Amino acid sequence: MFKSSIKLFKVFGIEIRLDYSWFIIFALFTYYFGFIYFPRVLPDQNPGILAIVTIITVFLFFFSVLFHEMSHSLVARRKGMPVKRISLFIFGGMAQIEKEAKDPGSEFIMAIAGPAASFVLAIVFGAIWYFSRGIAILEEPFRYLAIINVVLGTFNLLPGFPLDGGRVLRSIIWRVTDSLKRATYIAMISGRIIGFLMVAAGIVFIFLGNFIGGIWFAFIGWFLQSSAYASYRQTLFEVSAKGIKVRKVMNENLVTVSKDITLREMIDDYFMKYRYGRFPVVENKRNQKFIGILSLHEVKNFSKEERENIKAGEVVNRVTDKEKVDPDMEISDAIKQMSRNGLSHLVVMSGDKIKGIITKSDVIEFIKFQTELH
Repeated sequence: MFKSSIKLFKVFGIEIRLDYSWFIIFALFTYYFGFIYFPRVLPDQNPGILAIVTIITVFLFFFSVLFHEMSHSLVARRKGMPVKRISLFIFGGMAQIEKEAKDPGSEFIMAIAGPAASFVLAIVFGAIWYFSRGIAILEEPFRYLAIINVVLGTFNLLPGFPLDGGRVLRSIIWRVTDSLKRATYIAMISGRIIGFLMVAAGIVFIFLGNFIGGIWFAFIGWFLQSSAYASYRQTLFEVSAKGIKVRKVMNENLVTVSKDITLREMIDDYFMKYRYGRFPVVENKRNQKFIGILSLHEVKNFSKEERENIKAGEVVNRVTDKEKVDPDMEISDAIKQMSRNGLSHLVVMSGDKIKGIITKSDVIEFIKFQTELH
């Protein structure tokens, strides 16, 4: 899931990651400050000084984004919502909160924390700007940083999910209706409307001659409306899956194979007979001690001659802790475990015995079926 990002460091146990798309916005901001903005407002400074001021300003801008997301994360953790990482990417930052809020009040406080943090930073940078008046090399960067934090806080208060303002709106509707699903749906619709309005505004800007600004506005709008729908689907899944255990969804109709059979026997007696794409490999049929999973894709990597002599136990992928789950784990947590580790299935274990296998498609079908029944 995170192959397109770089781990930077941890703050309060929260992993900070940098998506590769961040370098695009970093380059754009560096170009804007270094070649357009600061040369215009600081015409008397030499290029070396301008370069230093540019780099510091750009990093303080991204510190502002990180500070905003960190505020969400710390409040979320205090309210019982685990946060494992914050990702910085082309459109800013995103705190990856593992669970939905337990109640509307927690949602409201967590959501409002980000904009509040941005406004606090705006006051801090504004104070530095005020007291450095007359010192242009300090005055101009901090004036810009104060303004941009006001813009960041204000934009995030727009009442469209998944923006902070959308989450505030959701918490209020949740409180009134006592339905997280309905509140999320209304906030999602608001988010999509705001997103499409931004796309429309971006197109108008393009026709008025502001091509770069219009493209950027349209991109943000499109990202917002698509994120609103994706976040709604995620919430719908979590609400529908709440309280459902892995044991209720897992496939218990397992056909195990002994580690001592050859790959040729496995193809003839198992893959061809049962039409499954993977089989659990055990020590022997008697004790059923689980070793790992062997798939048809892996078996096909060996030639026909090799399959005659190589045994399943010699090439089976031994299962790791990342691939194991307990029967009493909630399926929403199981799906997150699959996503974190790039897996399509998990092995349900009790001690050293395999009890079943759970796949993403199993969970999706189960939730879909349950939703239709209700």
